[in-house]
Amino acid sequence: MKRILFSMLLIGLIAFTANLILNGPAQTNTSEGTGVFSGYLSSEPSNLDPARGVDVNEASVQAKIFDGLVRYDESMKLVGSLAESWSVNSDGKEYLFKLHQNVFFHNGQKLTADDVVFSLDRVLAPEVASPRSWVLEKVEGAQERMKGETTRVAGIRKVDDFTVSIKLSSPFAPFMSLLTMPACYVLPHKSAEAIKDKSFFEKPAGTGPFKIVERVRDSYVRLASYQGYAGPKPRLAEIELRIIPENMKAEMEFESGNLDLLQLYPSNYERFRSDPHHSKRIHDIPAMNVFYVGFNNQKAPFDDVRVRKALNMLIDREKIINAVYQGRAVAANGSIPPGILGFSKDAKGYGYNPVEGKKLLKEAGYDKSRPLTFDIYQKSAQAAFEITRLIQGELKKHGVVVNLKPMEWSALKDSINKGEAPAFYLSWFGDYPDGENFLYPLFHSNNWGSGGNRARFKSEEIDNMIEEAVKIQDPDLRAQAYDRINRRVYDQAPWLYLWHCSESYLTSSDVSNIDFSPLFFCDKALTLSVKH
Repeated sequence: MKRILFSMLLIGLIAFTANLILNGPAQTNTSEGTGVFSGYLSSEPSNLDPARGVDVNEASVQAKIFDGLVRYDESMKLVGSLAESWSVNSDGKEYLFKLHQNVFFHNGQKLTADDVVFSLDRVLAPEVASPRSWVLEKVEGAQERMKGETTRVAGIRKVDDFTVSIKLSSPFAPFMSLLTMPACYVLPHKSAEAIKDKSFFEKPAGTGPFKIVERVRDSYVRLASYQGYAGPKPRLAEIELRIIPENMKAEMEFESGNLDLLQLYPSNYERFRSDPHHSKRIHDIPAMNVFYVGFNNQKAPFDDVRVRKALNMLIDREKIINAVYQGRAVAANGSIPPGILGFSKDAKGYGYNPVEGKKLLKEAGYDKSRPLTFDIYQKSAQAAFEITRLIQGELKKHGVVVNLKPMEWSALKDSINKGEAPAFYLSWFGDYPDGENFLYPLFHSNNWGSGGNRARFKSEEIDNMIEEAVKIQDPDLRAQAYDRINRRVYDQAPWLYLWHCSESYLTSSDVSNIDFSPLFFCDKALTLSVKH
């Protein structure tokens, strides 16, 4: 699977609440929205095609314009969106979706099953070459469609005007989670020609609560509420998202009163928290992430599990968490974050144990006369240096020499994917709240390199355990299976496990209501309201 590993969180994460629940539209707000929210994005959302976009900023705009069959609400509960109900057959392979019958695209076209079939089939079409095709690769006939051997995918079909069937080639219990992702947003099939020549995506027509009314590339995107939206009406009249790549500029614009939301980092968090004017409007939001230093498990010295375990014992994570995050993070005792299916609070970590760590290094042939020395490849960014310098200092105390190798982002990814980097500082942000998303892409041997398994970890036992776990339909039993895999991988220490941290945001005094979600692409800004 081609997961998007190198995700940066949206600068300008906005609120959302339940859209269309399982039994029909929730009509909590039917009045026309008022006020303009001023947010920002860290880069131009250049590609608003759900099948082609891979950037967080692109997905955040797409989420407000389009809908999928299902989505996650603010409580991380899977709910219907365009689908009013669904069922799964007894073997876990066929999914049947009943659509709402009074949903309209921004261009006035009525939503039908043809739109859903067209949109999902398009993700697998070879001429589209979607980087998100992995989302639907479990569908029956997906491989043949991607190879151009067929003109449509066999497993996606229209049953009637408002019913769609999706059949998988084999059971995959997290499949409903995959359908919440931007790649599965629905486009109007009657606009196929405009979609084909890409002109459609300058100001795309979706079924979402907002539509694009003005756009100046590399400057801003302005969205207006769509009063024909089938779900609860937005409380806002407009959202203006400015393009501000520099964190310092965003900070200045916020303090000048030109922005309603600012993402905080360890470098500026304390300054705002100590200011009584701002401190009460800081929001610390748990995020679906894991931070780590990956080891190339196939090359010395990291092909020796004793070295990998030793380094995990020579790091005082709690000390770094307190110094950098002021406690807004928890030590990672595996890859699955708290709150995600498969996480266990009872899992025990390596802990800070320099005596045992040095003992393992000595057994592996490293001591004062032959110190362990290696390079950590990392992004050339202040936030990365804040962490890696502390790791470098921690290991230096125990005779381990670490050289930091900062690189431009694309060069860093390329080096890691090719297996050139011996060690590398990265993070993984989940695409959906299922432990599979923190196991299969990161540790299955099918995913070496760009597939997600940058550590080049390989275990036939783990591969088999993951493949069996995803077939388990019962969530509790699947969670237990994920937990066993998580612990088994952790025992092999393919990474230097660091932490799961919260994301922090500061709102202006004009924001009267805002809710946050760990899933940026679920953000529809429905509950967001401002005073101006």
